[in-house]
Amino acid sequence: MTTVTADPITPLTPAAKRVAARLVYGDTDAAIAAHLYLSVHGVKSQLQAARRHVGCPPGASRAVLVHALLTARHVDPPACHRPAPRLTENERRLLHALTRHSRNAAIGAAVGVSARDIRADIDSLLAKACADNTAHLVGLAHAWELLDEPAPAQEGVPAEPAAAAGAAQ
Repeated sequence: MTTVTADPITPLTPAAKRVAARLVYGDTDAAIAAHLYLSVHGVKSQLQAARRHVGCPPGASRAVLVHALLTARHVDPPACHRPAPRLTENERRLLHALTRHSRNAAIGAAVGVSARDIRADIDSLLAKACADNTAHLVGLAHAWELLDEPAPAQEGVPAEPAAAAGAAQ
């Protein structure tokens, strides 16, 4: 598990904020670069700066970074006009795990699913939410206010503090 610390007092630089604002839509580095007329290297540099700013380690997934950025209110969630899908308790637990863990093995352990089988569960949740990837899913979950409530507890798995981070692409 990775701990994310956000500094809500110091805003992102304008360039990092523009890049992060596209990240919550699940855009790839190439798509962000094309949209903002930057090089892919420039996008990667701004994402590194955003990671450092919110305390995400370099290996943290984009979903974890999106959650940290949105939780710290550095960017707004993506615009979404459709209602939130009805999630089962297991799907809600998986959604919360995606905001805290970067590796499939850790996500699977958090929800009681084998690392080998967790990808199918993630793909199913992405399809249900009509999300392009886990970063987009986390952005949508913030827009739908699905992450304002604590993660449902699972028997035998200790609850994690809200300040923890990690998720998979």
